[in-house]
Amino acid sequence: MREIMRGLFIGRFQPFHLGHLKALEWILNQVEEVTIAIGSANVALTFRNPFTVGERIEMIHRVLKELGLLDRAYICSVPDTCGEMHTIWPAYLRHWCPKFDIVFTNDPLSELCLDYANIKHVGIPFFDRNQLSGTYIRKLMAVKDDRWRELVPRQVERFIDEINGVDRVVKLARIEKII
Repeated sequence: MREIMRGLFIGRFQPFHLGHLKALEWILNQVEEVTIAIGSANVALTFRNPFTVGERIEMIHRVLKELGLLDRAYICSVPDTCGEMHTIWPAYLRHWCPKFDIVFTNDPLSELCLDYANIKHVGIPFFDRNQLSGTYIRKLMAVKDDRWRELVPRQVERFIDEINGVDRVVKLARIEKII
């Protein structure tokens, strides 16, 4: 019996957008299963991290369900080390996530931490990075520009509407004096 290779896809997913979805599809062409590790799980209600970990899990779950990928994916959450003790972050991955064989990330600090812990990792191709970025999408939401809707899966768009996510992002942008 052949062993199933499982990858770990790390991101904050604030929100889960079409770039994440394309990356996920690319990853699933590399491995049989993927664990989607939601980083910064302990951070929410800031402009950079407006959605809670539970909300991000629900966004991703709805997309996976719609695409029939639930049998190939797990979702877990990983808290930050709060900018300290980066060397323990790989242990967080091993503790908070199901077993994995390889990590998929483009974050330079994550790569450095994974190297330190001798954990195999590979980069992910970027897909239309100028528009398919959480920062750009949150900025569109902050000024109530509906173009953000074209940059996320429909299930995510509907969920953000259900939780009044745009209003939250607008308020956070004002609180943090981003707009």
